[in-house]
Amino acid sequence: MDKILKIAKRLKTFTLEDIVIFCEIDPAIAERFLQKSENINPVGNKFEYVEKVKTEDKFKIIDKNIQCKISDITTVEACTEFLNIWQSKEVKLNTIKAYRAFINAHIIPYFKNFKLKDIAISDIENFRKTMQNIPISERRIKNILALLNQIIRYFQNAGYIDKTCIFEVKRIADIPKRKIQILTSEQLAQLFKITNKKYPYLTPIIQNLITLKQPLNTILTANEQQKKSLKRKIRKDFYKIKQEMGLENYKLDDLRYCNK
Repeated sequence: MDKILKIAKRLKTFTLEDIVIFCEIDPAIAERFLQKSENINPVGNKFEYVEKVKTEDKFKIIDKNIQCKISDITTVEACTEFLNIWQSKEVKLNTIKAYRAFINAHIIPYFKNFKLKDIAISDIENFRKTMQNIPISERRIKNILALLNQIIRYFQNAGYIDKTCIFEVKRIADIPKRKIQILTSEQLAQLFKITNKKYPYLTPIIQNLITLKQPLNTILTANEQQKKSLKRKIRKDFYKIKQEMGLENYKLDDLRYCNK
């Protein structure tokens, strides 16, 4: 049939007989083709060739709708998969550590018996109230809720669960910044009395913090692996010291603001 179009294009105006003669084709077949072709228009007892220019699409519609799987994935499974996904990305190690700490210490203990799809806004609100009663700082609560929201939205957007729990963590009041606390001379004397008796390794470290006016991470001179191990020990022991002295919101690095 390409031959018919080539002849028709060359002749411009022609009869059925012209096509039959030039193409050596059966008249019935030729007539049927001429009547159906988009490039042929009947004009009286003749036919006329019309050039149809095909336009190329510059864009196309892509269906991005997600068929929801209504997955029975548990909150524990979702948290584990979420952490694995983030670990595979180029994310700071401290961010992953913070996510893991929030998940293991707060999200999983509260939602361990929940399927992810069953979590409702009322559960989020009860979770917030539970954390406020521990108590932990409002800033930390906000960060934990934001992480939980991120986990839920990830599995909603991936099509695992319906979008039945959509919320926003919005601050309605400014969270006051923690003020640096400076120990009195009496408290400082009590601190050294405790460290000299129970934690003698801490005494020179504290003295350096006060004298050099630098943070703990700068004071410690060991390699990174040894630093991590020592810092864990220091934090654990200093927590016991704070309890003994009644310094609940005190931080070790605050010592650099003390006067010897």
